[in-house]
Amino acid sequence: MDPRPGAAEFEAVEAAAARRDLGALLGMLTALGGAEEAEVARDALRGGVAGEVVLGEVAREVTRRLEFQLRER
Repeated sequence: MDPRPGAAEFEAVEAAAARRDLGALLGMLTALGGAEEAEVARDALRGGVAGEVVLGEVAREVTRRLEFQLRER
């Protein structure tokens, strides 16, 4: 089985962002080895950073990690 992400993974990120589903994006980020980054995002929300800003940053980070997996494997 090929462990590299495919179109479905990238579409899932886009769909979660479109739904404004930060929980799903944080779950994806954690699954991609970004548990610390996910906690930073949660801290940012608690600290008053706008949800839309956090959502965009998390979506970009998840996409970046998926792209890295494509290049490295």
